[in-house]
Amino acid sequence: MMIKNILIPFRELTTISTSNTAGDTLDIIDSKSLLSLPVVEGKRFVGIISRRYILQEYFKSGEDKETFLKRPIEGFMKTKIPYLAPNDLIEEAVNLLCSHNVQFIPVINEKGEFEGIVSHKAVFRTLKNSLGMGYTRLVITTYDIKGQLAKLSEIISKENGNIMSILQVDPEVMGLKELILRVDVENPQRL
Repeated sequence: MMIKNILIPFRELTTISTSNTAGDTLDIIDSKSLLSLPVVEGKRFVGIISRRYILQEYFKSGEDKETFLKRPIEGFMKTKIPYLAPNDLIEEAVNLLCSHNVQFIPVINEKGEFEGIVSHKAVFRTLKNSLGMGYTRLVITTYDIKGQLAKLSEIISKENGNIMSILQVDPEVMGLKELILRVDVENPQRL
């Protein structure tokens, strides 16, 4: 699946610019119950700001609260953020979200324009759908022999079932494979 199918589009996001102050940014984050915000200039993504980044800078600065809250975020937002292209695969988003300490990954098109973000929630929602949650779950442990999946498919088809998802897990025991199938079938007990 491609990133463009799961991203939250730019037009649906709350964004701010580099000239927003720390105070304005905290107000927006609090009023919308967000963790972080994309910082955008026109159609160009320039960074991420979060409550945590603001508080870290405040305690480091030693400034009084009123003075600090008037500072623009440009000086302490995070700018070295990995990004994805709309046609990248969802696996790339999983890799970046796991390996970087960010709440989202920006999506930038070939023109350098900000298209939206991929969040942890979007990835997990896609995973949930891919796993076929809500359908009958079958777990079958079998030897890794050619044609086993074809035999299972035939049995499920004979029972008027439809395979919604298949996941193969290698338990690393005696050449066994564990197949986890989600199946849409009228009579799970008979199957």
